[in-house]
Amino acid sequence: MNMKEKGLRMAAVILAAGQARRFGSPKQLLGWQGQPLLRHVILQALAAPVAELVVVLGAHAARVAPVAHGLPVTLTVNHAWRQGMSASVKVGLRALRVEPDAAIFLLADQPLVTSELIQRIITTHLATRAGIVAPRAGGRPGNPVLFARAFFPKLMQLSGDQGGRAVMRAHEDAIHWLEADARAFFDIDEPGDVTRL
Repeated sequence: MNMKEKGLRMAAVILAAGQARRFGSPKQLLGWQGQPLLRHVILQALAAPVAELVVVLGAHAARVAPVAHGLPVTLTVNHAWRQGMSASVKVGLRALRVEPDAAIFLLADQPLVTSELIQRIITTHLATRAGIVAPRAGGRPGNPVLFARAFFPKLMQLSGDQGGRAVMRAHEDAIHWLEADARAFFDIDEPGDVTRL
C-alpha cells in the first residue's frame, strides 16, 4: 500500500522557530552526528514518503536558514514566534504549496525521531484512515503527530503556546495510537540534556 496507489499527498512540517532560551544558543545548530541538529531532522523527514516539507524558522531564522542549504524544503519564517507554538503550526500550514491529504508535524529538538517512525505513522494513517495518528510509550503521548486535512481548520484556530495537543484532547476518538520506543520522545531543552542523551 503506497501513497501513489492511494492517490494521497503527504506533507511534513518541522517546527523550528523557538528561541531556545533555556539552552542558551540556537538548538537547531547543535552538532549532531556530524551535522547541525536541524539538518539531521530534515534528512529524517525527507527519507520518509512525504511530497512536501516545510521548515518553520523564527527567533534565529537568519542564522539557522543555511542549515537547509541544498535540500528540497520550503523555508518559512514565523515572525510571531513569541506567541508560541500555535503561531508556528499556522505558519507551517499556510506555507504548504498544494493542500495535502495529511500533514505530519515534527519538532526540531528531537534527534532520535527516525525516518522509520515517520514512515510507520504515515503507513498507519494509510491503513486506518484515522484522522490523527500519534506515537506513545507507556501511555505517554509523543511526537511526531499526523493530522488529516479535515483537522487543518482546527489547527488554524489554535492560540498561545500550544500545538496540536489541544486538538487531540478535543478529538480523542479520532486518534490512532502507535506504540513506539520512549527514547524517540527525548527532546533537548538544556545543555545537560545533550550529555544525558
